[in-house]
Amino acid sequence: MVGQKMRTRSPEGAVKVALVEDSFRHEALFYNGEDGFLRGTLPFVKEALDAGEPVLVAVRDERATVLKRALGDAAGQVRFVDMHEFGRNPARAIPAWREFLAEHAGQGPVRGIGEPAWPGRSDAELDECQRHESLLNVAFAYGPAWTLLCPYDLDELDPQQIKAARVTHPTLTHEGISRRSDSFLALHRAPSAFTGALPEPPADRDELSFAFRDLGAVRSLVSARAARAGLDMQAREDLVLAVNELATNSVQHGGGGGTLRIWSEHGELVFDVRDRGYIDDPLAGRIAPPLDQYGGRGLWLVNHLCDLVQIRSTPNGTVVRVRMGVDAD
Repeated sequence: MVGQKMRTRSPEGAVKVALVEDSFRHEALFYNGEDGFLRGTLPFVKEALDAGEPVLVAVRDERATVLKRALGDAAGQVRFVDMHEFGRNPARAIPAWREFLAEHAGQGPVRGIGEPAWPGRSDAELDECQRHESLLNVAFAYGPAWTLLCPYDLDELDPQQIKAARVTHPTLTHEGISRRSDSFLALHRAPSAFTGALPEPPADRDELSFAFRDLGAVRSLVSARAARAGLDMQAREDLVLAVNELATNSVQHGGGGGTLRIWSEHGELVFDVRDRGYIDDPLAGRIAPPLDQYGGRGLWLVNHLCDLVQIRSTPNGTVVRVRMGVDAD
């Protein structure tokens, strides 16, 4: 929530309404092309450096290159990370931002630039980007003071992505002018991160119903499909571990078992696990569990092992779908 109204009284006793601002400023930057990107991001970074504020920039390589060039020697004072690694699975971004904030705890405000959407991202990835942008408002509400600027290229992105940005960002900036978003949905109005339905898989999928005694069969099927797709040993092991975690969660928390489905599409191997459980924590899998905590690491591991993770959950049941890219060669 960006802010909440609080009633105060003047010395004369009259009731006034004040806006209590949240310490997290989440801002969408709408721009056109490379020049527009620089006009929006360069002053933001320079202001941070002049104020001694740490800055982390997570954008695609071509945007990072032009920003570094414009900053010159000052680029060395900014931490740049590859957004394709930082946010390919958007569920990894909140933990990364939390780590950045923790590194600079007690040092005053910090700033970040995070580019969630870019041309070439799949529909599934873009859907998760929108959910991630909404979850940022949950994850950092009333926490440490910091500002996150999220660039959206009006020339490259679908109008639906721009519309979604207006819903998930309380502040919008375009051509140097910032204003409140009339479309923004505050925390109490925003839909759950897990609402909606995923597209049905193709008819030629593999499918396996499982209970506790079948977890070995789950691992064997995942390994065989990953090997057939040509994934290397590390990727196969990652997938087996991820799906085993999901299936184990189904056994322990989803009614004693579930259903595994596997198929290929658009150069990816896709696995999903369905059960009768319900996930009500919107940040499940996005907050690192304490080292001394027993259990509760399943979704965290899955998010860090797979290229994309999608969760849909209602009181009637849950489906967790994971994707792993397959090299064309």
